[in-house]
Amino acid sequence: MPSYTFRCEDCGDFTLFFKSMSGNKETAECPHCHAVGTRVFLAPNLHKLSRAVSSRIEKGMEPQRMTRNELGPKQPKKKKKMNRPWQVG
Repeated sequence: MPSYTFRCEDCGDFTLFFKSMSGNKETAECPHCHAVGTRVFLAPNLHKLSRAVSSRIEKGMEPQRMTRNELGPKQPKKKKKMNRPWQVG
């Protein structure tokens, strides 16, 4: 069940839960004053990130873009070792 956070100018932030993700969820009616609230976009799982990364996200800094050459050579994939020889596939 997706949840979206909206901001009402009078009441502040409120969260609504929807049954599906389809449809336009840019605005919603405030459950308290019935004014139109706009959607607030938040970064997910900020509590799991380091303080430096979460502060960069909150400040709206964009991630560093790199080319393939800057990433380095492609690492070869290691073959998985079969732990159970009787298991096929």
